[in-house]
Amino acid sequence: MVRRIALMLLLLLPSSTLLALSLEEEIKLGQQEHQKIIAKFGVYRDQELQSYIERVGQRVAEQSSRLEIDYQFTVLNDNIINAFALPGGFIYVTRGMLMHMNSESELAAVLGHEIAHVTEKHALRRESRGKGISVLNTVLAVASGQPALAELGNMFGGVLLSGYSREFELEADEVGARYMAKAGYAPEAMLDTIEILKAKDRIEIAQARLEKRQPAVYHGFLSTHPDHDTRYKEAIRASEALKADYDEYIKTDEFLQKLNGLSYGPARQAGIVRSTTFFHPRLGIKFTFPSEWRIEPARQGVLVVNQVGESSFSVTTSRLSRGASPESFTRERLGLNVREGREITIAGLPAFLGVADKADSPFGPRPTRFAVIFDQRKGLAYVLRGSGKHDLRKISDDKNYIATIFSFDRMTRDDFQNAKLPKIQVVRAEQDTTMEALAEESPITNYALDKLRVMNGLYPAGQPEAGQLIKIVN
Repeated sequence: MVRRIALMLLLLLPSSTLLALSLEEEIKLGQQEHQKIIAKFGVYRDQELQSYIERVGQRVAEQSSRLEIDYQFTVLNDNIINAFALPGGFIYVTRGMLMHMNSESELAAVLGHEIAHVTEKHALRRESRGKGISVLNTVLAVASGQPALAELGNMFGGVLLSGYSREFELEADEVGARYMAKAGYAPEAMLDTIEILKAKDRIEIAQARLEKRQPAVYHGFLSTHPDHDTRYKEAIRASEALKADYDEYIKTDEFLQKLNGLSYGPARQAGIVRSTTFFHPRLGIKFTFPSEWRIEPARQGVLVVNQVGESSFSVTTSRLSRGASPESFTRERLGLNVREGREITIAGLPAFLGVADKADSPFGPRPTRFAVIFDQRKGLAYVLRGSGKHDLRKISDDKNYIATIFSFDRMTRDDFQNAKLPKIQVVRAEQDTTMEALAEESPITNYALDKLRVMNGLYPAGQPEAGQLIKIVN
């Protein structure tokens, strides 16, 4: 009954009524979604870095128009390039975003932009009358102590990835630039940050086009900040007159050193990927996959797909049953209809290699190249499968599948030393240092040159100067 009356009242009131939420209600909304954010992404466990981000954020927040809010800054353990804010002063920046910043002023620009989203109440202003119902539902749920009716992503989730309208994004630029200028940071850094994000969007869109997938872009900066539009640049530069002195200004080199050792890559992964080799230290195995292929999330094991997503190769494990052979395991346990097969040895282990008709694959039933490898000491069977989206009877990518199968091996002592999570390393460029050479040596899988250039603000064709500190992945 209470909810029905509240909804009827909402339909009779203008949508601006949503902006009349008390500070307490706004904070409760943010706190509720904050728990979901932390559960989804996780906090990056580096207290020194977290304290530094908090310090810079508070410096900017002290110049905001809503000093009654207790702002909270959190570094999320995620490789995506993102920063966002929730009502009530909850500000987030991912480690993926941090590794693309090159000065404290650029960090202040990102945080100032997000603080502005809070002070201007963009999350609440975005809600139309229809969407306002879900806002009211959440408020009622929080107030009554009942489970929230709005899930993460229903109320704010879309905006966390896609950003706000052009109007709101430009307003956050302008307001955020004022905050950072008053805190002693150069507003011009916000323009530098926007260009970095636009460059990242460009290469992501280009890569997604090659891979025939939807691009994952940060807040759509190419659409909200087009190259030939001067409106946002003029609005940001107008804040230069507000700039205050900052005697303790941290120089670029000192900022970059704070990123030394920052984790690179997905937070949750089955093993370690370095260039085109997959290592699984716990199992002590490795295999090499074709160039330009990529690791994709999988419910079990590991899945590798080609550039356009039309060919896949998977590795999973299964417990051995007493008395089984690789061949009997294939036919009886896996239930594969073997067209051709033979017993062989792979990496010194007994195996059964063959082709199965109409086996399960990510594309549905398809002819499949497979290998079953027995490690009787561990009591495990490794099941390796390759299949193509458009295969009918022949296996068009069989050459790659066979090469990957025969690359399967046990890890050496050196492999265990090398199979560590990639991290950002800050190094000083020498006279002959080039981005091409750094990319050649990088463990980054695919597009290493573009990724390193964007990370260092050198996209599309820049080179580091001798003596300059730059970020690499090691």
